[in-house]
Amino acid sequence: MIPDPVVAQIRIDAVRRNLEAIRRRTRPGTPICAAVKAEAYGHGFEQVLPALFEAGVERLAVANLSEALRLRVLGWSKPILSLGPVMSVTGERDRVERALEAVAAGVSSTISSVHEARILAAAAVKMARKADVEIQIDSGMGRLGLLSEDSEELVAEVAGYPHVVVDGIYTHFATADEPDLSFARQQLERFASLVHRLRTSGVPVRAFHAANSAAIFRLPESHLDVVRPGLAVYGYWGGPADERPPDLQPSMRVVSRLASIRRLPAGHPIGYGCTFRTSRESVIATVPIGYADGYRRLFSNDAVVTLAPARGRGPRTVPVVGRVSMDQITVDLTTAGEVQIGDEIIIIDDDPQAPNSIETLARKMDTIPYEITSLLGQRIHRVAVP
Repeated sequence: MIPDPVVAQIRIDAVRRNLEAIRRRTRPGTPICAAVKAEAYGHGFEQVLPALFEAGVERLAVANLSEALRLRVLGWSKPILSLGPVMSVTGERDRVERALEAVAAGVSSTISSVHEARILAAAAVKMARKADVEIQIDSGMGRLGLLSEDSEELVAEVAGYPHVVVDGIYTHFATADEPDLSFARQQLERFASLVHRLRTSGVPVRAFHAANSAAIFRLPESHLDVVRPGLAVYGYWGGPADERPPDLQPSMRVVSRLASIRRLPAGHPIGYGCTFRTSRESVIATVPIGYADGYRRLFSNDAVVTLAPARGRGPRTVPVVGRVSMDQITVDLTTAGEVQIGDEIIIIDDDPQAPNSIETLARKMDTIPYEITSLLGQRIHRVAVP
């Protein structure tokens, strides 16, 4: 078998420990709805699902119906919430077809209208089972959902359909990972007011939820009936760096190997655009990963990778030089000592403090860890490791 040029090692034990860290912050018995959209934030459904099941995660959240159906094919039998609108398609026939698929698969569909509820109710009648729905409340995110003042009548009407179950009412924080939590608290106040009104009126709703990863750790009053972690499941932190929970462990390590090693003279250009020239006789190596794999071109001349320990030498950090190409990067090994073709290179380290960790790379790009992990390409082979 030809070895994969780049491998993402998904540390299953780290995923379990991160879930334990989340459980420690919540009331005993609080269900976890783990967000696994975008192939478990780039870590891979097949690699992560067994760990979530073994850890007792109660339900999963995905972006759309297609992801939900794939989870069913992979054997996930517990509840699934589709966060994105299931019936956002053109044509009534397509909406009916999607409703039938969602009901058949037992997927809880996020809806925003009575019309959607009616289509799901009809599908439920046809299939002689219940249709689970959830309703998102826009408490300030401004993206999806109903304004709280427009939602009570809809929730009450939907809850009255005999073949529909209101599985949940939820909202999403816009700033729970920002240093200033004042807006997040305003959102929570708006949502809590609606929760109180619905509970007082006796409308049957199974659960209310709001807390994403940052809110789980920073806004305990937002935990409500269910918590909905995403990034924290995989061990990354998007909030203020000085508040990083010490018990979150990154679960991904991306490794490759030196594909070529060349000795080049001083003044020799490296890569497209000749953006780097050797200042001395240099040892330059190529590594088979590039922007087609999600290793961003913005890392050109501005990132490092790590030579793994070999032949009695410890780990050595070496710079990425020249522009990142579609399929390759070049690294400067001049001061690295003895190296050989095939030596392991750590592209992304699972130490959160490393100069090539997910969080460090995100800060370097002025972005968030989600983007780094979810953009890793499908040429990178994911493999679960203990």
